Amino acid sequence: MDVKVEVRGAKEFERAVKEVERRFPGEVVKLLDEKAVKLEELIAEDSENQGIVKTGKLKDSYKHFPPEKKGGEYTVTVDSKVPYAHLIEEGHELVLYRPKKKDGGKAHHLGRVKGYFPVENAVDKMNDTYDEDIEKWIYDLLDKNINW
Repeated sequence: MDVKVEVRGAKEFERAVKEVERRFPGEVVKLLDEKAVKLEELIAEDSENQGIVKTGKLKDSYKHFPPEKKGGEYTVTVDSKVPYAHLIEEGHELVLYRPKKKDGGKAHHLGRVKGYFPVENAVDKMNDTYDEDIEKWIYDLLDKNINW
């Protein structure tokens, strides 16, 4: 027994996305740039809400690279240059090393520092409304520039 599932409107929406990419590449780059800036703001906000901001160096370190087209898709990357960003994001093990004279230089595991996940939380928050935002943006752009 075959089951056929058809989503109405999906093909039209897919064609609309391709049409926007083809006719308005500058608008796509502009939107991705805006979304990357919004993600940076959400990361900083989440860091402050969790109380992990001391000097503000980590909070202000998240920057995005200009959007570019790779493999037929537009991408934008948000990254941090702070060397300890991954430790705050994912957590880490606390290890104390004793001098070799006392106990042979063994490592003593003191525990684990929990991860705060500011990037993951910001991405989740952005994803809550991302699809609706993109759909609205596409249809607004098409309504302004294409005669239906």
